[in-house]
Amino acid sequence: MSHQTVGVILIYLQMAASEEGIQIQQSPTQVWLTPGETAQLDCHSSKVEGRIMWYKEQQGGSLQWIYQSFESAPSDGKYSSNVNTAANSFSLIISNLQRDDSGVYYCGLSAFLYLQPNFGNGTRLIVTDASEPSLSILVPFAPEDAELPPVIPLLCLLSDFTPPWSAVLWDTGEQVSEGQMDAGAIDGNGVFSVWSLTTIPSETWNQETNCTCTAKESSPGRSINATVSKETGPVLYHQT
Repeated sequence: MSHQTVGVILIYLQMAASEEGIQIQQSPTQVWLTPGETAQLDCHSSKVEGRIMWYKEQQGGSLQWIYQSFESAPSDGKYSSNVNTAANSFSLIISNLQRDDSGVYYCGLSAFLYLQPNFGNGTRLIVTDASEPSLSILVPFAPEDAELPPVIPLLCLLSDFTPPWSAVLWDTGEQVSEGQMDAGAIDGNGVFSVWSLTTIPSETWNQETNCTCTAKESSPGRSINATVSKETGPVLYHQT
């Protein structure tokens, strides 16, 4: 086969994938399960497909191929699939979940058929059996003789929690306000964390003001908090 013929085929495949405007949808967006349970992640293609590839996002942001779903696809012990080609539906089944199965999973078209990347919107799987969340405040480190910046950033980290822990309140000595929560991330140990950032003036920090971060549970109304000041440093959370 000539190089010219190969080039024509590649261009045709690229145009075909682009013109078809194939849509891939995943559900659910996020799922919380405990170790030992089984997860089902669903993927739907707007075009009839023979198979769908599944990937797991790595710490560096790259995608690692883990499985391919198609009719009569064999189980490898950890992963299996449930496929309904009539409905263009492909499901990834993950059995005997463990902490390190936590992560964001993506389904995508076979790289053997399409050259243009085409992935679903992703499903975040969180596996935890923690009975209580962990709450801490992170402060920037600076040598004692270093000049402080005009404002001091404080990061409230809520880790290893399960719904309905959500809302975070900040008390910086001057006002109490609801903190904006980040979308969160999963670390290399499979622990899911969200965080809230606030800042206080360096003058307030130098006055050794206690700054408190509080995480609230919507039901039955419990809360935990962590406190930090220039004098005491971070104080471990306690429950109220």
